[in-house]
Amino acid sequence: MKRYLSLIFPLLAVAAAFLVVQSGTREDIFYGKSGTINTELHRLFHLLDENKEPTAARYSLIRLITSRLQAEKAYDKINLLLTTYVEQHPHDPFDADYLFTVAQNYQHQQAIPLAKFYYERIYKDYPDLYKEGQSLHYLCLNQLTRLVTTPSLKRKYYEDLQDQYPYKLTSPAQFYDWGHAYEELGLWKQAIHAYNTFLMFPDPTVPGDPQAYNRVRSLVDLSKSDRSWVSPSLSTLIANLEQAIRDNNTTKMEQLRAKVGFFALSWDDTDPNDALAEAFDIRTFLRDLVHQAHYGGGTVYFASKLDDASNDSEAYLKSTGWTYRIPTWYFYFKRIDYPPDPEINGSWEWAGVFFGDKM
Repeated sequence: MKRYLSLIFPLLAVAAAFLVVQSGTREDIFYGKSGTINTELHRLFHLLDENKEPTAARYSLIRLITSRLQAEKAYDKINLLLTTYVEQHPHDPFDADYLFTVAQNYQHQQAIPLAKFYYERIYKDYPDLYKEGQSLHYLCLNQLTRLVTTPSLKRKYYEDLQDQYPYKLTSPAQFYDWGHAYEELGLWKQAIHAYNTFLMFPDPTVPGDPQAYNRVRSLVDLSKSDRSWVSPSLSTLIANLEQAIRDNNTTKMEQLRAKVGFFALSWDDTDPNDALAEAFDIRTFLRDLVHQAHYGGGTVYFASKLDDASNDSEAYLKSTGWTYRIPTWYFYFKRIDYPPDPEINGSWEWAGVFFGDKM
């Protein structure tokens, strides 16, 4: 149904073009306000009428006409001229180039359904041409990967790019977009493969999505781990962690700690999502602090309930009695976001520690 709806705009455009051409003279349709340009257009159209064969000379004349119209930003007239010409000359070897100009014009005018229609038409129905050293099929595929929103189509166009022009896949944003299409289709093996490639770039960033790297890094790292620290029950996880601390059992604490993205920060430090890389040995760091807290008979106390900032997807538990320098810790727990494994997706993990009282 969506496919048929997407054809409505192009069909209406063709019908409108036909009606305009049938109801007016060339002067009525294509001439503008500039007398100089109109005189030039009159001369070029006269030469075009004399060149009946689809030769390079005819191509040059059409390009000269469109350049004059473009000078007046008459994009609708250019589109009308070129689409009408292609309909009347279906065997002209330059038809794909003319329609590519139409697609670009519609994209420039934010008429995305029409732009997609013509990019797809060129790619599927016309032999490839080279425009300024670039394959038209590649240029169309490159635009289609950006413009289509249907995951199955996006996947197809990226796979076509990979098959036909693998050397053109050169940006991290492409592999992120490709991986996201697989993700939306539930094809997690392929998604992780694309995301792995994304992470291999020196600067794996995506314009407009500052958290893209963190999210992908977490997904990929989780795919490589055994995820043994995950707990289906938050209350059980908290009880086990409290008991491990009371028993000074740092080995058990290490078992309970998330192995992907764990952080240890002060409240006035940075967003934990930006601190996924462990800059030091957290295991040793926590072990030393726990031992210090228990030195000389010290006791760590836990709040009887979660902090008010807790919600259904993340939780904070206050604890006191640590070292004199940092007496208060907040343990941070969050739900796992890992759709590839439904058995653990939505379960809980001990994801980090905030040091000090809340700001």
